[in-house]
Amino acid sequence: MIRDGMEILPLLAFINLTKYLSLESRSALCGWLISWVVRINFKIKRRIIQNLDLTMPNKTKSEKKQFLRRLGQFVGITFAELIFNSEFQKNINQFNYSSSDLEPLLEAKNEGRPIIIVSAHIGPWEAIRAILKLHNLTAGAIYKKNKNQFYETLHLKAIKCGGEPIFPTGLSGTKSMVKYLQTGGIVAVMLDQAAMDGEFFDFLGVRAKTSTSIAKIALKLNALVVPSYAIRSEKNQTINIYFEKPIRHTTYKEMTRTLTKSIEKRVMCNPEQWYWLHRRWKY
Repeated sequence: MIRDGMEILPLLAFINLTKYLSLESRSALCGWLISWVVRINFKIKRRIIQNLDLTMPNKTKSEKKQFLRRLGQFVGITFAELIFNSEFQKNINQFNYSSSDLEPLLEAKNEGRPIIIVSAHIGPWEAIRAILKLHNLTAGAIYKKNKNQFYETLHLKAIKCGGEPIFPTGLSGTKSMVKYLQTGGIVAVMLDQAAMDGEFFDFLGVRAKTSTSIAKIALKLNALVVPSYAIRSEKNQTINIYFEKPIRHTTYKEMTRTLTKSIEKRVMCNPEQWYWLHRRWKY
């Protein structure tokens, strides 16, 4: 408990010291701080470089240095937006999207059909749920419980701002999610992390264990599966949100491969906005 308290102190200090600043100012400051941490923390820096060397071996030392700076900045901004998610959800004027892309989702909801939104830890992903909520398509989500009990409280509260119910990872959480989907519910999931019980699919040119449970659940429940991403514009404060065409129901392997390639394409187009701190290729 003491260790948890010590670890959360910098975040609590940041929240209290910046509470009178605008969300934009807090996010920019957090981006600068995290960018600095990423470049001086040996453990974090090594993990990112190892992932880059594995997938982008031709990057020069200078390019990696610049990459670390920009990656840290994006991670910091997104982290601040998540912590202050109740405010972030209201920044609809900064979100750019095509309402026509939502038509398959609205049609499925009217039919009472389950909907699974598949995304990744790239860009300000909570913007996706903000847009869904705006159109009466409030989506629940899956989350991984944090080891730090104090941060867990903040983290869970922040995620709930984007929509409920929230399901913890694991067997019990999956069962609850399936029951919710069976009622015509909408759930947003991330499919870009290593899954010990998954199967190998190519991701950024390297085999990576990927969860196949989403595709299996979709086939079992006849759920609509839509890949969606939020990408931050580097020129201004605009966040572009994309709802891709629904994934065709085939086999669970083919559907998982299609979803993985969709995520891969977004990462390749916006590599600095993806969360490279994950141990994506640890299995």
